[in-house]
Amino acid sequence: MVFTPAGNWLSDALIRVDEPRPADFIVVLGGNPERAVEAADLFRAEWAKTVIVSSFDDSTDRLADVLAAGGVPRKAILLDRDATRTWDHPRTVAALPGVDKATSRVLVVTSPFHSSRARARFDRQGYKHVSLCCPQWQVGGRYGPREDWKAKAANLPNKLHEVLAWGYYKFRGWL
Repeated sequence: MVFTPAGNWLSDALIRVDEPRPADFIVVLGGNPERAVEAADLFRAEWAKTVIVSSFDDSTDRLADVLAAGGVPRKAILLDRDATRTWDHPRTVAALPGVDKATSRVLVVTSPFHSSRARARFDRQGYKHVSLCCPQWQVGGRYGPREDWKAKAANLPNKLHEVLAWGYYKFRGWL
């Protein structure tokens, strides 16, 4: 996986990101603050007028703080505190005011290797207008280069986590 093209093949299978498209909502999936930094960049570039933070407990507030520090006004941030895992996000986001799975255009921000599973969950939940992106400086972002062997080694745990998560979600019937 590190010294052969298999690592690139696995990256290609896991990473499902798009160029940003105009949206009604930017949705930051909980996990790490890099996602909120990218969402703030997208907001400032006027891809959407509202940012949804989908996470749980205090992590929701921490991500909202990152957005605010990045220039997103608090009144433009909606908080979804009920999502504890990838399975939850599409359902809990749909419960927020103004979100309609059939008509709302949603730009989801997540990590590169998480993007394919997140996309599959939003698709499975019936969202019709979803695009995904990740922090542009990460692998699979808008300007992400192919991985060299050092990057493949560093990213291997994240890739393996996602492969196992895909298996678990398939086993549970969630994908």
